[in-house]
Amino acid sequence: MPKIAIIGAGSVSFSASLIRDLTLTRDLYGSTVTFMDIDEKRLDMVYDLAQRYMKEVSAELKLEKTTDRKRAIDGADFVINTVKVGGYGFMEAERDIAERHGYYRGIGDQVSDYYGGLAAFKQLNFILDLARDVEEVNPDAYFLQVSNPVFEGTNLLIRETKLKAIGFCHGAEEFKIVTRVMGLKEEEIEFQVAGFNHCIWLTRFLYQGKDGYPLLDEWIEKESAKYFQSEEYLNNPWGYQLCPAVIEMYRLYGLFPVGDTVRSVSPWWFNTDLETKKKWFSSGGPDSEIGWTMYLFGLKLRLRSMMTAYENKEINLAREFSMLPSSEAIVPFIDSVVNDKKLRLILNVPNDGAIEGIPDNVVVEVPVIVGRDSIEREKIGRLPGRLMVHIIAPRWWKMENILQAFKDRDKMSLLLMIAEDHRTKSFEQAKNLLEELMSQDWNKDLREHYK
Repeated sequence: MPKIAIIGAGSVSFSASLIRDLTLTRDLYGSTVTFMDIDEKRLDMVYDLAQRYMKEVSAELKLEKTTDRKRAIDGADFVINTVKVGGYGFMEAERDIAERHGYYRGIGDQVSDYYGGLAAFKQLNFILDLARDVEEVNPDAYFLQVSNPVFEGTNLLIRETKLKAIGFCHGAEEFKIVTRVMGLKEEEIEFQVAGFNHCIWLTRFLYQGKDGYPLLDEWIEKESAKYFQSEEYLNNPWGYQLCPAVIEMYRLYGLFPVGDTVRSVSPWWFNTDLETKKKWFSSGGPDSEIGWTMYLFGLKLRLRSMMTAYENKEINLAREFSMLPSSEAIVPFIDSVVNDKKLRLILNVPNDGAIEGIPDNVVVEVPVIVGRDSIEREKIGRLPGRLMVHIIAPRWWKMENILQAFKDRDKMSLLLMIAEDHRTKSFEQAKNLLEELMSQDWNKDLREHYK
C-alpha cells in the first residue's frame, strides 16, 4: 500500500480532512501517512489528533511524523504540498501598505485575490524548492499541488521539472449549492466545468438527462430575487456561489461561473469599494473587509478548537469532528491510482487538447478519468468567444506574466503588472508601492531574487 507524505501537515484543517477521507476509504487501509512540518508544536498536535481519531473509528493506517522534509519524501508514492509560507500576517500587512497607495483591498491576481506576482513569490519559490527535493530523493512520486496559487504553481512544476504534477481544488463542488437551492436531486445531475483554477465555467449541465441551463434561467428569472432576500443569503458573505455577481457574470460571458471564479476573475467594477461589493455579494463577499475578517477569525477559532481537543484527551474526536467525506479530490485520486478505479475527478492537468485554443503545456482544470497509469481528459471543445477573449486569455497571460517575472528574476515585470492595474493613476504611484513593499523586513528574500 502507498506511502503518502503531507508537507505542511500543521495546517489548521487540511490534515484532519485528509485523515478523515482516508479512514472512510477502506481500499487504502494499510497505507502509511507521514506528517511533515517545521512547526513541531503544530505537528505534534495534528499527529496526536490523527492517531486518536484513527483508533476511535478503527481505521488501519500507519502514521508517522517528522520535521525532516527529505525523510518524509523518501519512499513516498504521493507528496502533497499544503504549505502556505509565512501564514497570512505579512500578506495582510502588504494589503494595508497597498491601500495607503490607493489600491483598495491590495494588489494581486485580481482586485479580490492575493496571489499575484508579488505575493506569489514565496509560494512559487517554496514549490520549486520542494519539487527539487522530490526530484532528487524520489522522482517517481506524484506531486500533488494543493496550496495556492494552484494555477501558477502547477504550471511552474510541469515546465521546470519532470515530476508527475497534479493541481487540486474543490471549487467545482460549489455548484452543488446552486442545484440544492434550485431544489434538484443530486443523483440526477450531471455537470462539466472547464477553465483554469479559480476560473472555471459550467460547460455542460444536465438534469434527468436533459439540458439544465433552461432550469437555471427560469430560477434566475423567477426565484433569484426572493433568494437574495433570504436569511441563508443575507447572513453569509461566503455564500458567493449564488449571488448577483455570479448571475451578472453569466449574462456578460455566456457561461455560468463556478466556485472561486466569481472572486478571482469578477470584473473590477464589482470591487471598487465596500458599498459596491455589497451590491454584488452578500455583506460585500468573502474578500471584503467584512468577509475576510470573518475568515481570519474563523481560522483562529478552528485552531483553538483543535488545540482544545489535543489537550483534552477525553474529547471524542469522532463526535467532535465530521464523519462525512470532504469535498477534496486528493484521497479519491490516490485511491483511483492505487486501485485502478477509473474515477471521474476534476483536476488541474496540462491541457493536451482538452480545450481548443489553449496550448497543450498550459494547465487547465477539467474533468478527467483517473486510472493506475492513466489520466484521460474529457474533450471540452471551444469555449464561447467572448469568454475566451475577455476572461480566459487574460487570465492565462497573467499567469505567464507571473512566471516570467519569477523565472527571469525580473523586477521590472513586477512593476509593469502593478502599473497595468486599472487603479494605477501614474507610473510613480506603482513604483512607490513596489519599492515600499520590497523594503519590508519579511521581503528580504524577494529583494534578493528580483533584480
